[in-house]
Amino acid sequence: MTQTALSPRRARRSRQQVRRSGPVLLAAWLIACSDPAPSTAPDTASAADVADSGGGGVDSATVGGWSQGYSITLDFVGGQAGGIDLDLDRDLYEIPTAFSFGSTHYVHGEVGFAVADTMTLKLDDGKGGTVDSQIEISFNFGLVVGSTVNPVHTDKAGPYPFSCQPPEIRIFFKNTQFRSNCAGLTGSVVLDKYANVTGGTIAGSFQGRLQAYYPQAGATAATPCDAAENAKMCSKPDRYVDVKGHFGFTLPAKADGGGGGSGGG
Repeated sequence: MTQTALSPRRARRSRQQVRRSGPVLLAAWLIACSDPAPSTAPDTASAADVADSGGGGVDSATVGGWSQGYSITLDFVGGQAGGIDLDLDRDLYEIPTAFSFGSTHYVHGEVGFAVADTMTLKLDDGKGGTVDSQIEISFNFGLVVGSTVNPVHTDKAGPYPFSCQPPEIRIFFKNTQFRSNCAGLTGSVVLDKYANVTGGTIAGSFQGRLQAYYPQAGATAATPCDAAENAKMCSKPDRYVDVKGHFGFTLPAKADGGGGGSGGG
């Protein structure tokens, strides 16, 4: 069932919405030891309308009533996406490919967790018709179990201000990747529930600004925590998206076949 509402592409007087719909396309963003390259997904696609996924019940103990999904509002400024506002409510029940949890990329006992959701939206083309446009939304909690070699990133409930380290939020839309790890951004991820074992829940809220991660000529794919390289990669401060929302994710079975990391709750 299609659940999209269309509004003028360049106007802010109404918002484009997708409510409780399941993704047409999904990509599990595996947490790698190196920084992943920006997506090469096209701006438009020939996929069908975003379809309703069903989903089942929710855990009322999680923030906003979510136990396997998220809500997000996005207000884009500058670049190809400038002037587009979106409201998305996403139900990820029975979508295991959206989740990456395990030790696949680590050799010292570390465990990472990330969620990557890719969908195709129907947007108003400004000419009385519609255009299919793909968007990717990723939540990277980094290492939820660390080691003496690679320290943990997300290890308890509480606020995590946006920084070069996870937890981080990434958006890919209109051929541009926006990230929360550009230097100087205001915002945070606030965890009300934390776990690092299968069956546990990570839940909370987020609010802030993601900047276009748009490299200058000659920039390398270096760590965002290198100040010089961060400046090269985050070279378009006039292109950004303001985001706000909440989420609740139940940790799946570990990718390496284990039952989750130590501790948690």
